Amino acid sequence: MGISRSAATLVGRAAESAQLGAVLSTALTGSGRAVVVCGEAGIGKSALLTACADQAERAGFTVLRGSASEIEQQFPLWPFLELLRTGNSSVGRLRQEYRAAVAALRQHSAGAMADPVPAVAERLFQAVERQCADGPVLLVLDDLQWADEMSAALWTRLARQAKQLPLVMAAAVRSGAGEGEVSAVLRGLERGSGLTIRLGPLSDQAVMALADNQLTGPAAPSLLRELSRAGGNPLHLTELLALLRENGALATGPHGLEVGPGRHDLSLGATITDRIQHLSAELREILGVAAVLGPEFQLADLSIVSGRPLIALLPIVDEALAAAVLVPTSERLSFRHHLIWQAFADGIPAALRGVLHRQVAEALARTGAPLEQVASQLLQADDAGSDAWAVGWTADHARELVDRSPTVAVGLLARAVAVRSPAVDLTALQLRTVEALIASARSEEAEALARGVLTEGSIEPDDAAEASWLLARALHSQALSSGGLHDAAEVVTAATRIDGMSERCSARLLAESAFHLFWSDRPVEAIEAAAQAVISGERSGESFALAYARWMQVVMARVHDGNLAAALELSTRGLALCVDGTHPRIERLIRTQRVVITGALDRLVEAEQEIAEIRRVGDRLAAPDPGATAAIAAHRFRTGQWDDALFELDRLNENVHEHAAVLSRGLTALVAAHRDDRATCEAQLHLMRDHRPEAPAGHAAAQWLLMARSVAAERSGLAGQALAALRPVLDPKIAAVLEDPCDWLPIIVRLALATGDRATAEAAAAVRPPGPTEPSTAYRHHTALHCAGLLAGDSAALVAAADYYASSSRPLRQANALEDAAELLASQGSPIEAKRRLEDAVAAYTALGALWDVRRARARLRARGIRQGARGPRVRATSGWASLTSTELRVAHLVAVGRSNPEIAAELLLSARTVQSHVSHILAKLSFRSRVEIAGEAARRGLTEGGG
Repeated sequence: MGISRSAATLVGRAAESAQLGAVLSTALTGSGRAVVVCGEAGIGKSALLTACADQAERAGFTVLRGSASEIEQQFPLWPFLELLRTGNSSVGRLRQEYRAAVAALRQHSAGAMADPVPAVAERLFQAVERQCADGPVLLVLDDLQWADEMSAALWTRLARQAKQLPLVMAAAVRSGAGEGEVSAVLRGLERGSGLTIRLGPLSDQAVMALADNQLTGPAAPSLLRELSRAGGNPLHLTELLALLRENGALATGPHGLEVGPGRHDLSLGATITDRIQHLSAELREILGVAAVLGPEFQLADLSIVSGRPLIALLPIVDEALAAAVLVPTSERLSFRHHLIWQAFADGIPAALRGVLHRQVAEALARTGAPLEQVASQLLQADDAGSDAWAVGWTADHARELVDRSPTVAVGLLARAVAVRSPAVDLTALQLRTVEALIASARSEEAEALARGVLTEGSIEPDDAAEASWLLARALHSQALSSGGLHDAAEVVTAATRIDGMSERCSARLLAESAFHLFWSDRPVEAIEAAAQAVISGERSGESFALAYARWMQVVMARVHDGNLAAALELSTRGLALCVDGTHPRIERLIRTQRVVITGALDRLVEAEQEIAEIRRVGDRLAAPDPGATAAIAAHRFRTGQWDDALFELDRLNENVHEHAAVLSRGLTALVAAHRDDRATCEAQLHLMRDHRPEAPAGHAAAQWLLMARSVAAERSGLAGQALAALRPVLDPKIAAVLEDPCDWLPIIVRLALATGDRATAEAAAAVRPPGPTEPSTAYRHHTALHCAGLLAGDSAALVAAADYYASSSRPLRQANALEDAAELLASQGSPIEAKRRLEDAVAAYTALGALWDVRRARARLRARGIRQGARGPRVRATSGWASLTSTELRVAHLVAVGRSNPEIAAELLLSARTVQSHVSHILAKLSFRSRVEIAGEAARRGLTEGGG
């Protein structure tokens, strides 16, 4: 009598298997789904997903399978890196993505303040999308409850995208995992169209079938009664049956196999522990070592840490596989269940566990194992990880650790610092710890440690310089609390006077001080610091400081001096320092300024080229930049591409920084206010109800919020409040930090005249941005003409301004000027011309979807006796093919010809996320479920050839 090792672990799961099969079948038609399988430990979640993966492979899916682990939880994106590494097909492409992602996580760009993880998450997202363009994909993630924050966010994002791709996202979650990152995933699944499968205990009939399947004879009723105490848990049943067999407790009776006399502890933990004792001593020893490596491991690693050659391990591993303690998983071996691994790990005495982790760390490091594996072992070594080798390894890999996992870096670096070994540079370790603390959003601790470093009497001048600029960063990150910006400026300014530092460090400090001085409202000092940084950078060859200083000179020439021509020329010099991919972060900052400058100069083709370059540089950078995204969104808004602007803002909505939130919500509210979408406008303004920027610099992000408040107030009949919302623009210090205060001046003049406040109207019309009088930009000239026309009652000036706005692709400003001209013409007794200008204004507003502006314009003219007629504004369709915007039509065409989202993004000069949003909107407007349906509709309309 015995147990067959072909244990039918899926007995009793026919309904659940059918559900997963249906999801796979639908994915083959182009529309996938997210599925989460929930249940207690051992209930069969992993077995169900394994069967699903086998079925998917037979159907031609690319299967990507990985698992989250409590051990690797502190390393962002580790589960996704693993599943890319072990994909079952298109191995070449996936391996390339894996290597590129790992390299990106470990590279450190000198001076870069960005976290590399978001950019790698974007890269992994696009890798899955590209794979979907080649065929259906099943992505399986086991033990999702252990996923780190970024992995959970990436899984959720892919799950949302699955319905428009041949993509099935499947995950297993242990019951009771209601806290942490997985709770947000489950809530998102419930709100969306995901499927949750909850595995309960096996039925009595299924228990009988499972027992019959594993035993050499039928189970007697007495045995089934004993097995019922396992609570219908397949793992417990399987382990219990194996234990009973190994204990010789099964006997053949008149009704089948029965449990012999004696007491048997049937708890799952006790069952697993008892089963382990039946394994050979040699196998238990080896599996104890294997447990130190984690729930999964490579045989080569086990050979190294156990000190046994592979040939000697093979028979031992065969025994473990035969006993169903280990199972093969792709290129690794895995404990059959987390509970079995935990039993072996818990069997290691606590005093020995740390020593083993320390020994394993060194053994892995000698073979060139991934940094994450070594660091994970060292972190678990506790006090045993404080010896000379551990401290030396931490010091040698400090910068990589900060980049890969700041949280892990803080733990290992703090331990290394505490040892105070004379064999390593203690100050360097402390500085890397400061970096890790800043990256971990622990800026107050970073500030304290940086100040402590600076008070040490023996610190080298260059170290003091680095400690100073790190301290300034820590203070800057606390800038929302009073004094942060000013304190940061004081720190770096004082540091520039450190005696004995190298000129390279001096250049870096001067460039940093220019940044902090400017944003703490000390522009004169900032301009001088940047100039000195350029001189020192050129003399010392410190190219990062030189490029950083050039960027600051561009910002100050545009914002403080108002000299767009000079800013553009300086930006060209700065870009020359960023050739061949050098200093990509600075290149993106400079190109962001060029988007604003070229847009203001009406060089729209160049502005679009700069946006394309920002996309290209962004693909290589560590993290998306809210400033670049904001500049692109603002450019799209000004040029009438409001839907595209909103799609850009989708990226900012994921940024938790207040500056990004204020900008995103302000511009979203402004578009909604113009479009008379009261619900969206009020919701966004409610979120920002307490935001009142105090320092002038705070208005740079809040300018759209101020305008949204103004439009919302005017819509409610509160013209006085509408004017009050925009008064800050008349403050020269505030106007200096706005991208272009001219955007708002004609509106201020109109509102002021409407409320009888001619003094404010004249003050607004008299505002001149800083900078040379000549050559002034055409936009500034015509804005001044617009304001002057309102004040003087000169309709010809207003029409001339409108004509210019139209030629420079500023449709909202064009419509504003036409509306103002129409009212003025009506008041001057020219009703026919007034009506014509009104109709032109309404047409421009309607093209934007600006329904509130249409209502306001008609109301103003109605008060003058001019009526456009009974026909209301042509409201843009909200569903069907006619509702697609021009950009959505181009995206639909490219989807129809088989392009992936990253390919569409490259062709249309959009971000991949913007394309994703467009595809989602197309599906919603057409009531479609997949890209296949988009392609079919496009083909029906003859759009699969040529443009859309």
